[in-house]
Amino acid sequence: MRIVRTAGVIAACLGTLGTLGGCGLGRISPEIVELYDMADPAGVIEIEVDRDGSIREMEADIDPADLPAAVRAAAMAMAPGGTITGAEREFTLTAPAWEVKIDDAGVAKEFVVDEQGNVIESEREIARAEAPAAVLAAADAAVAGGEFVSVEVIEHGTGTEYHVKKARGGARYKVVVAPDGTVLRAVREQRAEIEIPLAGT
Repeated sequence: MRIVRTAGVIAACLGTLGTLGGCGLGRISPEIVELYDMADPAGVIEIEVDRDGSIREMEADIDPADLPAAVRAAAMAMAPGGTITGAEREFTLTAPAWEVKIDDAGVAKEFVVDEQGNVIESEREIARAEAPAAVLAAADAAVAGGEFVSVEVIEHGTGTEYHVKKARGGARYKVVVAPDGTVLRAVREQRAEIEIPLAGT
């Protein structure tokens, strides 16, 4: 069976996946295949998509041993004495990058490093009491009810934002909020399955 969109309605048509008869679903970005091949089989691949279908960001857990030496060195320089606990490969709207997760004396920190070894973003989890009241109120308004899970402060070249995680009805949500309480976007995190033929098959 294959899926076809007809006049905005999803219907089913028999056959194999492809473009024949207008039943094709199109092509995904080749970077998704690259992420799939790099990903730690026990890890997670995350794809954030806008409502119009545009991909905002893709990332996958990878083995920290696969980090380029320059990326590893740049991240460790931000947290001397820390221990690398994880890594991700990222494709964003601007450029490919690497995320390095570090335990710095019990504090979880993450650094996003570009291909040239420049740290372009830092992330760290903070206590709820440390987050601005306007940020928490905005997140609660965007996703009413549920339970607070965590909040991270993200610092990058264009400023600061907060990622507030919530759980409600068995689902998990992320609300991205500016320091003044402006909601930049709110998403529901959904488990998914990706199947791609192995290389060479």
